[in-house]
Amino acid sequence: MYKKYLLPIAILLCLSLGIRWLSPLLNGAIGDAIIIVLRACLLFAFGLSLNVSKRRRYETWVRKVIVSFVMIFFLVWDLGYIMIPELKAVFDNLGISGYIVYLIYIYCGWSFFD
Repeated sequence: MYKKYLLPIAILLCLSLGIRWLSPLLNGAIGDAIIIVLRACLLFAFGLSLNVSKRRRYETWVRKVIVSFVMIFFLVWDLGYIMIPELKAVFDNLGISGYIVYLIYIYCGWSFFD
């Protein structure tokens, strides 16, 4: 029961409080970048904690590589290091911004060990 219900809640509470306490201490562009990376790690860890199955359904490394590339791409996109105007227009039309990117982080964490 601990792994299924309490672990995800504990991860969310501890790391979100940590981000909340660190955000006033970290100022400037580097502080914002650190907060974005910590938030992505928090959501990825939350997604990992949602997968409590004993046995993985897929025993392939290709899926992990694809999930890693998607995670890194959205992290770099969220940091603002990649800005492709055509892709930004597509993302804006599809509504991929803000919380949708956070849900993608959670999905990447969940599917990494699925």
